[in-house]
Amino acid sequence: MPDPASNPLFVLILEDHPADFDLVVHELRRFGLEARCQRTETEAEYLLQLQAGPDIILADYMVAGFDALRALRLLQESGLVIPFIVLTGAVSEDTVVECMRRGAADYLLKDRIKRLGPAVQRALEEAELRRQKQRAERSLRQMNVELEEQYQKAQTASRMKSIFLANMSHELRTPLTAIIGFAELLVDGRVGPVALEQLDLLQEILGNGRHLLGLINEVLDLAKVESGTMPFRPELMSISEIVGETIGGLRTLAAQKRIGLLSDVRVPEEKISLDPQRLKQVLLNYLSNALKFTPPEGRVTIRARPDGGSFLRLEVEDTGIGIARENIGRLFQDFHQIDDGMSKQVQGTGLGLALTKRIVEAQGGRVGVDSAPGKGSTFFAVLPYTSAEAEQDSAVMSALP
Repeated sequence: MPDPASNPLFVLILEDHPADFDLVVHELRRFGLEARCQRTETEAEYLLQLQAGPDIILADYMVAGFDALRALRLLQESGLVIPFIVLTGAVSEDTVVECMRRGAADYLLKDRIKRLGPAVQRALEEAELRRQKQRAERSLRQMNVELEEQYQKAQTASRMKSIFLANMSHELRTPLTAIIGFAELLVDGRVGPVALEQLDLLQEILGNGRHLLGLINEVLDLAKVESGTMPFRPELMSISEIVGETIGGLRTLAAQKRIGLLSDVRVPEEKISLDPQRLKQVLLNYLSNALKFTPPEGRVTIRARPDGGSFLRLEVEDTGIGIARENIGRLFQDFHQIDDGMSKQVQGTGLGLALTKRIVEAQGGRVGVDSAPGKGSTFFAVLPYTSAEAEQDSAVMSALP
């Protein structure tokens, strides 16, 4: 609402009787409204005064050749938010309803003019609320446009990053693979004998080269998942066999760290359709992570369970250091490692869990973790699968004419 002390209310009054105009002005002042009132009685004058931006419009229902319904229509076409009150001597109920339906803020009979002041005040407050709503909606639309632009820029940057990482990883992997191959030839003595001191150095080169290649492969896989180019090749396989192969590859490391490595597979023996390579990759990431953060004499257990009709739940439980609640939300973020306690001593890019999450979600699954400091952690992955029986039924249906 305008401040009466510095900016008097501008009231546009559509009225062809000067006496009625004076009555309206008197009532506004009696109510305490400091107003600058302008009378108009033709459509041309009305349109001209609209451009001046009145604070409120008071309109007699019928003026010679011009009425309140026409004035309302012109106001709406202008796009201005100005409260509009209809004043008249007598009119039918249908006319009142039609005025309100067209957007009038209120309707008053001239013989009840003392109600004008409160009606004007109420209409002004409601109009201000509408204007605030419109400003908020415009601001929200603008924010949405800006957010969409930022999202598109972020998506483009993410794609470019993925392409860059994929290209760089490939360029790094090629010469590194050659370095590892030559180091293997020297360590195996296939190009001549080497001294014991040289053999120790070559084994260091070989070990670090393999470690670096593993990190580069993680970056490359992450870039492939982000860009949607990672291939998934489901095939019928046995969960027990995949779990056994994964554990077999890590038994030596677990023995060196004096950590018990157990399995508890309780799924039907029938084969199910999943990508065995990606499934093993998920298990290796979880198991390797568990072995890193479990102290000697600890225990790591891998479990497999049905989860609903067509989902497989894999869990890797450890008796390690555990994770604080405030850190759990950051576990699956790219290039992130929790800098806490024993984790400070563990090397890595922080990509293992992020990559696991992307691989599982790309196949329609989900990941998560339950943990508490000092009580170990249980990382899980839930993946959809197709049973051998379902695949056979699908093949039979597709073969039908």
